Amino acid sequence: MLIEEIIGFYLLPMILVSIISGILYLIIKLFKKRSYKNYLNITLLIACFSQLMLFGLILRSATPIYFAREKVIADIDYAIKIMENIHPNLYHSISKNEFSKKCESLKILLPEKVSAIYINRLLHNITSMVRDGHTYVYNPYDYQYYNYLFRKILPYRLSIKNDKMFVVENYCYRKEIPIGSEIITMNGKSTKECINEVSHLLSFENEPYRNSLLEGQGIWSLWNNYEFFKIIYKDLNTNKLHTITSAGGFLSNKLQFSRLISPGIDFRFKTLTNNVCLMEIGGFSNYDLFSQFLDSTFRYIQKARIPNLIIDLRKNEGGDSHLVDELMQYISNCNFCMFDSANVRVSNELVADGNLNWITPGKRIVGTMVADTIETSKIKLRNNPLRYQGQLFLLIGSSTFSSASGLASEIKCYNRGKLIGEETGGVTACFGDIYKFKLPNTEFKIIVSKKKYYNACGVDDNRGVVPDFIVENSFEDERKEIDRVLEFTIALINKK
Repeated sequence: MLIEEIIGFYLLPMILVSIISGILYLIIKLFKKRSYKNYLNITLLIACFSQLMLFGLILRSATPIYFAREKVIADIDYAIKIMENIHPNLYHSISKNEFSKKCESLKILLPEKVSAIYINRLLHNITSMVRDGHTYVYNPYDYQYYNYLFRKILPYRLSIKNDKMFVVENYCYRKEIPIGSEIITMNGKSTKECINEVSHLLSFENEPYRNSLLEGQGIWSLWNNYEFFKIIYKDLNTNKLHTITSAGGFLSNKLQFSRLISPGIDFRFKTLTNNVCLMEIGGFSNYDLFSQFLDSTFRYIQKARIPNLIIDLRKNEGGDSHLVDELMQYISNCNFCMFDSANVRVSNELVADGNLNWITPGKRIVGTMVADTIETSKIKLRNNPLRYQGQLFLLIGSSTFSSASGLASEIKCYNRGKLIGEETGGVTACFGDIYKFKLPNTEFKIIVSKKKYYNACGVDDNRGVVPDFIVENSFEDERKEIDRVLEFTIALINKK
């Protein structure tokens, strides 16, 4: 067992319980005499109970969950049927024949008893073939909180540049890899081989978004069957090759998981100079809070008479498009709409869930495509005294996805501002508006798109929104915390 697990499971509970019990003992002793022997007995009892609880969680995490082969096959067939019924075009990037052959080959390889981890990888493989970032496996067993803590998880955050992998953050307390070091091989495979294999577990439309998804530790750990990673890396400082075997531990998993789920503020505002301000939007969620943020921000901008606004969407993977509409009410100079067209496939599942109540009953013909004219209706500008009339600059990148990519499309289509950075991970003709369903036997959840969208001025060429000025942060820039994209934007403003 790793040192941090020994500390985390045994010493810390004992120390914490001793401290708490000691404080309680002193408080009680002030009012009532109590022997020190009783205090020790109670402390040891509580500590042992705490350790037994931890042991139970570890045992639950380490005990594999198995399902009968026929039940797994039934779930695969069920998932494919539901996806075929709901997805506007499930076979847009792969023929139905090829898709079916690959699924059958996966079924043939199934053992009589199938572990939940194996099923998870298999379902990821199937949804990956669809090539749709909104169609994927959701919330499987092994990503539950207690399971995540006690599994072998890759303890490094990676950055992918030109099929090369670099370490950008350490989550472990031992066996750290120097920040900026390049990973040469993983488990005896070249980085190019590893990237190719893991890509077959991801749901994405284009390479920029795939590279963004490859930064996550969870998908690498699933690919590695939650085992130890044997890594050869090239030290950034010495250029020497080093070999390390690592998989984090309880404390390192706790560290990275707490960062993933910690409630952060998705939107921030700050002034950079007297004539430039920056709005960072990391996600579109919480309509009420976002509305308050917009009101206070644009009230300040108007009062300070700031002529240049930069909106940073580079880490924004989307969210509620209604928040985008609200933002457009402050920055657009004309009526607007995120989508030129939106079409939904009528299915029994969507009808039963009430998703298609906006379609008249006579037109709810199962299997047909129906245009959603509500989502494509132009939104009129309301009377807004805080509407921003200055220069607008939008920063975009590979993680700009879904409704964030839709906002980028609007800004470019309506010629409202300049886009700077890299091509978005979200494509301009995309699938979205998700439907969630649970598999009857294994209880895995699948997310599937139910609509086909064309963003404002969108083109079905599998490309994201291309910026007016292509500027990339190199890995060296990121390591040194230099933001070339923002620097370029400020320089561009100063030239005017």
